Amino acid sequence: MIQELINFTANLDENFKVLGSLPKEGLHILLKIVTDNLGQTKIDTTDIEYELFSKKQKEEVSEFLNKCKTLQQNAWCINTNKCLDLPTKAIHTCSPFAVAFKREHLEGGAKYKANAGKRKPQIYERFDAYFNKALELFENKEESEKYEIFKQLFTHNTFSIFLKRIEDNFSGQRSELELELSEMKEQLKNTSDKTLKQEIKEKIVTIEQKLLKVKILDDSDYILFYLELPIEKYLQIHNKYLKDNLFTVPKYTIPANENGLIYGSSNFMNGLNGNMPFLMHQTALFDINGRISNIDAKLLYELQNIFSNNTLPKPLPIFIYKEELQQKVIGIFKDSGFKFGYKEIIEKLATKNSDDISNYYLLNWQNTKDGLVFMDFDFVTKFEYKISEPIAILNLFGIKEKGEKESKQYAVLKNIFEFEQQIFKPLIQNKDHRIDYFGDLNKKDYEKLDLTFTSYCKYRKAIYDYIYKSQKHTIEGHNFDEMVFSSIKDDIKNSNGYGVKDKLNKWYSLYEYFNTNNKINMVNKLKEYQDFVATIIANEPLTDITDEKFAFAAGQVIDYILSKSKSADTSYNLLEPYLQQSKCEEFKRAIANDFGRYKHENFSKKFEKVAAFVLSYETSSNLKHLLPQLLSGVFSKNQLFSNNL
Repeated sequence: MIQELINFTANLDENFKVLGSLPKEGLHILLKIVTDNLGQTKIDTTDIEYELFSKKQKEEVSEFLNKCKTLQQNAWCINTNKCLDLPTKAIHTCSPFAVAFKREHLEGGAKYKANAGKRKPQIYERFDAYFNKALELFENKEESEKYEIFKQLFTHNTFSIFLKRIEDNFSGQRSELELELSEMKEQLKNTSDKTLKQEIKEKIVTIEQKLLKVKILDDSDYILFYLELPIEKYLQIHNKYLKDNLFTVPKYTIPANENGLIYGSSNFMNGLNGNMPFLMHQTALFDINGRISNIDAKLLYELQNIFSNNTLPKPLPIFIYKEELQQKVIGIFKDSGFKFGYKEIIEKLATKNSDDISNYYLLNWQNTKDGLVFMDFDFVTKFEYKISEPIAILNLFGIKEKGEKESKQYAVLKNIFEFEQQIFKPLIQNKDHRIDYFGDLNKKDYEKLDLTFTSYCKYRKAIYDYIYKSQKHTIEGHNFDEMVFSSIKDDIKNSNGYGVKDKLNKWYSLYEYFNTNNKINMVNKLKEYQDFVATIIANEPLTDITDEKFAFAAGQVIDYILSKSKSADTSYNLLEPYLQQSKCEEFKRAIANDFGRYKHENFSKKFEKVAAFVLSYETSSNLKHLLPQLLSGVFSKNQLFSNNL
């Protein structure tokens, strides 16, 4: 997998690698080094640039902040375990040209108070150690001495003067804006004209956006100081830092070979326990599984940053032989404003390149509070976007959309994503009609959907593989049956008759599709069941009597009996006793008991004939295995009603 990710990153455009990245939220301050009249270098205390960035701001990131972002990216630590401020990990830059920390570490902040309570050294006391390590990144001492003045800005606490001056400026602007905002809100309250109200609302939004640029810093906001220097200087130092820190554990790093390549254990998502011998494999003949070069390690570092920018689709197809197709994927995603998912990208590709969508790795990834997580990584030999033969779902149970007089017409299924949306999604979706293929299993999202939740837990990965990787073996007939009838049982408990009939329509229509080794046309079978009931009613000789036909006829009888109920309970709860039965005698006893409960009602001759057949039928079969036929009898058009009693 690592090599595929390295190759993928190497083929990405350099401009794309930084797309979507943002400055850190907080205050960005750019300082200049100047020479005075005596030829001494110093920090310019009069000409400083600064700007506060918040993700809540709606306007484009300014040119100044974009400049700061570039400096920030080339002065940032790989992760806090590789920062220069160990063990406290408060300063997250790793450069003698930049210093970044969160407001919480300064006087009055939460971390400052916590450190004071535990008698730990404050950030003011740690700047000296930070700069000592940062200045060691220079090749020679003479070069490092030029930037001692930047170090002194922090070791002498002079930087606080800049922060005080900036806050005083912000405070004045805030006061003016807050007064203006208060006046606007008062105007809005006293205005009835709709046009004027809208204008005032827009002005309020504008003021609120301006306030974000001068707000009081939160504890979570960064304060970032930069020296204004050519980006080449930042790059030179940062590359030196990366060279020393891209590998996990120094002891596994092999010195540079004749080509200048250094090999070591990748730092990319590596759980190597090199600093914890008690967690290491004690009997293996090798120290680590493998090493990569410093060049590859740098590419993986870049990839991790790209993932954090959210400029790659989820899931991500990585074509290993077709660089041109890979560029098309990135181009489609970029053109969509980084909004398209795998589904939309594949649909775009399939219009012209359906035969080429093959031989790629599919990576499902997620940025979480704990960092980048790979949910799934698998090879797709060939992706089958189109369904070989379009599938028509038949409305066998006569459902109608709300407010419509005509029976529902199902859209023909032509591609695999339509199949996912119309077939699989209703079977395992939560109460909000959503599916999370790789998230935590949260039962709260499946309130009153106990059996659907079980199907979701059991089959979500299989469905993902079926849809997104064309692994058709993951869902077979018995899997599909289980999902359908688990969902139907939940629909019955929730009195969702529409849902029951909808899923029965799909089960009958797709039976042959999933049961490739048992080619039974269930649509024809349903017609046979209905014809069988008609034969009983017509007093014609019965031939080819089966348990399935008995179950269907029983369903018709049960539906007819329950229609006589005058209770306020209009749900399908009265079906529950029948669905629990497994033995024929107990099942028939339940029918007889309900019939006795309503015997004072009028019953049709049709009912009497079919009920007589059902109550006289004998079978040793487990009736729970006849659930599809029983429910089909309950929910299909009932043939037992008649105007003539």
